[in-house]
Amino acid sequence: MFKTNKIKYTAYVAASIDGRIAKDSHSLNTWTSEEDWNFFQHAISKVDVVVVGMNTYKVVEKRLKKRKTIVFSSKYNSIKTIGSVTFLNPAKINFQKFIKQNDFRNVAILGGPMVYTYFLQNKILNELFVTIEPCVFTTGTPMFSGIKFKKHKFILQSVKKLNQNGTLLLKYKNNAN
Repeated sequence: MFKTNKIKYTAYVAASIDGRIAKDSHSLNTWTSEEDWNFFQHAISKVDVVVVGMNTYKVVEKRLKKRKTIVFSSKYNSIKTIGSVTFLNPAKINFQKFIKQNDFRNVAILGGPMVYTYFLQNKILNELFVTIEPCVFTTGTPMFSGIKFKKHKFILQSVKKLNQNGTLLLKYKNNAN
């Protein structure tokens, strides 16, 4: 059987109606629905590795201990691995080369905003799943942040209502891929 070298990068985001993904960078995501949690757990059970930023890692560290995880952090100049967790600075380490060397084919991007922005800026984000929870924060952590860059267009692939409260699951494909 022919083996493809294509790597799939998929971001998973839970957001409020106003596009906030957390109250702040140190808060646990306890405001999302059970249906979102079930979708998320099922989806990431099929990936080879997850990628998070240091703040996200600190918040969900216990949940990631048994999963192959890459943590983006500016603190490191080289790759540091502790158990199933690899810490690296994508400004110092060629991230895509690292992914290929480790034969990862399905990569889940779990946040935060700087991590999502990295994948968008580097044009390696293939899919984006956004769960919209029916709440408004008015302040908090945005989905994307960092330096300004050009507009990126996505194509809506599907919309699914997850529960009676109005939680929506949106699936987008990056129009550039």
